[in-house]
Amino acid sequence: MNILKAIEDRNLFGSFLGDNLDSWRTWMTALKAVYGLPIKSKEERELLTKCTGRQTNRLNPQGYSTTLFLTGRRSGKSRMAAVVGAYEGVLAGHESKLAKGERGVVLICAPTKIQGRIVKDYIRGIFDTPLLRQEVESESNVGFNLKNGTRIEILSGDYRSVRGFTVVASIVDELCFFGYDSDSKVKSDTELIRALRPSLATVGGKLIGISTPYAMKGWGYKTWKNGFGNDDGKVLVWNCSSRTMNPTLPQSVIDEAMQEDPIGARAEYMGEFRDDVDQFIPRAVVENLVVTDRKELMPVDETQYFAFVDLSGGRGDDATLAIAHKEDRTRVIIDLVRRWRPPFNPHEVCGEMSVIVKRYNVNRVTGDNYAGEFVAEGFKRHELRYKRCEMPKAALYSELLPRLCSGEIELLDDPVMVDQISNLERRTRSGGKDIIDHPPGGHDDVANVVAGVAVEVTAHCRMAGVLN
Repeated sequence: MNILKAIEDRNLFGSFLGDNLDSWRTWMTALKAVYGLPIKSKEERELLTKCTGRQTNRLNPQGYSTTLFLTGRRSGKSRMAAVVGAYEGVLAGHESKLAKGERGVVLICAPTKIQGRIVKDYIRGIFDTPLLRQEVESESNVGFNLKNGTRIEILSGDYRSVRGFTVVASIVDELCFFGYDSDSKVKSDTELIRALRPSLATVGGKLIGISTPYAMKGWGYKTWKNGFGNDDGKVLVWNCSSRTMNPTLPQSVIDEAMQEDPIGARAEYMGEFRDDVDQFIPRAVVENLVVTDRKELMPVDETQYFAFVDLSGGRGDDATLAIAHKEDRTRVIIDLVRRWRPPFNPHEVCGEMSVIVKRYNVNRVTGDNYAGEFVAEGFKRHELRYKRCEMPKAALYSELLPRLCSGEIELLDDPVMVDQISNLERRTRSGGKDIIDHPPGGHDDVANVVAGVAVEVTAHCRMAGVLN
């Protein structure tokens, strides 16, 4: 049974997608191209040309082993990822390609655990139908074991997890956003795709990437640039707006987004890559400043240390602390970085930070520009003065950049620190003003305190130079 018949059958996927399949017709046309199914109507041919830039008579009649869908938000991407994953696991017949005792895996990769849970919940909804329910042998935290010997696994952000499997198909959800979450061990979509391909090679499984476009970098952007409109391309690239894929999405939602942030809305709803996002600094530059195996430096007598904190309310963001000192007049040495994962009690964290800071004979801490008054009170209880930084974090990052580029800073061997600094982005806003911040879904709490303490040390060095 092909995937279109499975979608149209209410005993299989039809009930999961709803009573009216008309809103899914664009996705169904796209799947015809992916799986090499007949494309007959004039409307379908025009849609394919619009969304792929290709002539329909030049499409591969056998379908495509690699496909990239770049569509806007609310276009049904995760639900379709679940449908394709369930089809490949239950109905595609991959068990005939496997050796005796070999278990094939349909691998669905998501950039974060939250995104992975969304897809898993959708697949569970698919398997609630009577015919498919009996195909499930067991369910685990990361997926479903099927009676035909295939396993569907939903993994988040770790390229090492995909090695060693015989992958019969792989769907990568929100591909353009891999590597941005601080817990992700995948540095980019390029790294993930490179790890996936050998696992797919044995059985010739399909690789399908589905994502909202983001920055002009990585495998997603390169594949779009080389493949969209390329009649001879081996990768099918499908690129269109949210409403093309989901005509039920109200136009008013898009209009409101366009008024608030036209550049962001064009990426989120029109399926366009953002041209206002640049990398703050290359990862290679940051990695070259790391002192290998240096996790922390103990305090040294007669050395003046500085401390910078970023203390959240304890629910969403990490609380972070960095301590540093100067060496040879200009070089900044990061001595310590600590982070407290939420949830936590901010007052207790203030106490723990105070103990650490006093070990370095520091009697004043500087903190994030947006910190609440409770932070100052928390440190005051522990006989430490608290100074709110006058500079916003974008300005701190701007001040940090020359230190990074000139090599006048030594970083600890801390992967979270390296990831967060390397993932920082420079975005141009109206009026030409640049904003430096973490990417969507990412974090920069550690990067913020490193930048803050580096600026504190540098400011002291300048003041000492003036006084001398």
